[in-house]
Amino acid sequence: MKRTVLLSAVMSTVLVAFGQQTKTQNHHLSKSVEMSKSQFEAIETPSQPLKPGGAATKSNTAHGKYRSEVYDFVKVGNTFYDLQTNASIGRRTILHDDGTITVGWTYSGSESTTWPDRGSGVNYYDGSNWGSSPSVRTENLRTGWPSIGMLRDGSIYTIAHDAADGGLLMTRNTGKGTAFTSDAKKVFEHPQGNMIWNRTANLGDTMFAVCNFSAQEDDEDVFVDGVENPTMYSRSLDGGKTWDALSLLPGYDSNRYASGGGDTYAIDARDSIVVIAIGGSYKDLSYWKSTDYGDSWTKSVADSFMFGAFEFGSELIDQANRAESNDGAIDVLIDNDGTIHLVSGRLAYWDDDTTNNTASVSSFFHLYHWSENEPEWKICGNLINMDESTDANGNPTYDITSETTNSMGTDGNPANGLAYAARYGGTSISTHPSLSVDEDNNIYVTWDAPIELTFNDYLANYRDVLISYSTDNGANWALSQNATQVRSRECVFACLTKRTDDFVHFIFQMDEHPGTNLQNSGSGNLHPNVENTIYYAAIPVQDLMDRKLGINDLSVSPIEKESKVFVVSQNQPNPFSEETNVVIYLRAGSEMSYTVTDAMGKIIEKVDLGYKNPGNHEISIKGDNLSSGVYFYTLTTKDSEITKKMQVLK
Repeated sequence: MKRTVLLSAVMSTVLVAFGQQTKTQNHHLSKSVEMSKSQFEAIETPSQPLKPGGAATKSNTAHGKYRSEVYDFVKVGNTFYDLQTNASIGRRTILHDDGTITVGWTYSGSESTTWPDRGSGVNYYDGSNWGSSPSVRTENLRTGWPSIGMLRDGSIYTIAHDAADGGLLMTRNTGKGTAFTSDAKKVFEHPQGNMIWNRTANLGDTMFAVCNFSAQEDDEDVFVDGVENPTMYSRSLDGGKTWDALSLLPGYDSNRYASGGGDTYAIDARDSIVVIAIGGSYKDLSYWKSTDYGDSWTKSVADSFMFGAFEFGSELIDQANRAESNDGAIDVLIDNDGTIHLVSGRLAYWDDDTTNNTASVSSFFHLYHWSENEPEWKICGNLINMDESTDANGNPTYDITSETTNSMGTDGNPANGLAYAARYGGTSISTHPSLSVDEDNNIYVTWDAPIELTFNDYLANYRDVLISYSTDNGANWALSQNATQVRSRECVFACLTKRTDDFVHFIFQMDEHPGTNLQNSGSGNLHPNVENTIYYAAIPVQDLMDRKLGINDLSVSPIEKESKVFVVSQNQPNPFSEETNVVIYLRAGSEMSYTVTDAMGKIIEKVDLGYKNPGNHEISIKGDNLSSGVYFYTLTTKDSEITKKMQVLK
């Protein structure tokens, strides 16, 4: 029998209603959910910003759609398989101590919707330029959802799951930028069922992994100590050669968890500290902290759901007192002082209808932060312009179409009579967060969210990657800025490097269509299986803090930004003979050139590079006409120039 429970709201915020959902015994993220039309409520002001004001870029229309000035990024890869996660992002970017970068993602070069060549795609930045987009996966078997890391000997590993036969597969190379062994080694599996969706981190050769039993429709459910398809943990002390038996973390039990969930967990490791966070829709968001390389664990609950071991649709809750929870898309970070930080999207749940088999869910617009030093959930990311009295189109609501928050119905077509579905699994409006920290202990977060007045032909909003930061350990957060500013494409699944320098480094996926082919295509092929691009972006921290990036809204009085040029790193190779490369960030679009001078200041060469859009670019400098010696190259725009030294050796 259901019991009536009155709940007190934990925090006040804006919600968009997903509407009626069919009740199921097990509410897995991999299962489709029906949603009704979105409803909007009054907008509230987020936490006090650290920086006031903001720069906006002018937009114009093309084919009846709003479009901003194009931002450019460095292409590092591609994939036809476009679902990079069900919820949490994971560890897929590494900023190495020498300024080089390794990135990974789920790759497929096949247009077939079975993606037979699916596996881990990896690329490497050597300090000046990226390698060619990979055309093959690192494994010799079909895999997905990689985590990457660097072991004590400098080799890079990937760990990804084998969804067909179960278990996790590990590949590694001999060092950064080198080829991976083609023989993927199975690191562990469970005798009761498939273990997939890993999240892995390491401290030298000590590796830590969490994963979940597959909860696909055709898999048999597995129970471990009363928890259905639970999240499991393992550790390796020898760089992945051997692993401890999979186990439940202490306190992860059937008193609080009825079931696990794919990708609803995150991990970080630093010094001797390891932290694993596990959440999920209508579940506690808890974290397990070890200060001794995983020998012992202490569990803490950052966000307690009102019901332990909750099953979707099992409680009677009226709409006025709905129950709130994280949305399963979470990230965890250990900062320079050893403090734990958590971020997540949020949902609210209610079920006050005793006459039919339905329940309802609402989505929060904002992203939320919690830390050991600030143990109260607060807004760390707001949608663009939600801090203003009116937003992009001049009304007091943030307008997201029903097509944006709709998902496929049980018949495989858009639910609720709509023509399109673009919702990402069971996540909230603001979702897929990623955290990073710099040497000054400033905290950064990226996530993706729909942007007003940016629609596809079926009126679903496109998403951009947004970014915010805190300079006081999470006590206050700056107003959000738009990190991608593309508008006419879907920019999602951003992944920051956990540790950063003078630039915020991340990768993201760009798609022609809102949503994913895997979840949102339906029988009408609404989301065709097209090639998606994986891009790298490097944004100067100072520009971010000075709010030079801006919000890219539809303001009629945009603030002009000078086309200042930033060098992401020293040219490489250096010394060089034939060609050297440098990656730059350009604040605003401009004509650009470079000039080469000798040590005495004599101009040797001047090259016109033409017009460059704002964003990141790879600039190549030729050495054909240069003899051995020291030279200077100057990159010039209409507003700025920067000079660096280089050496030619022939």
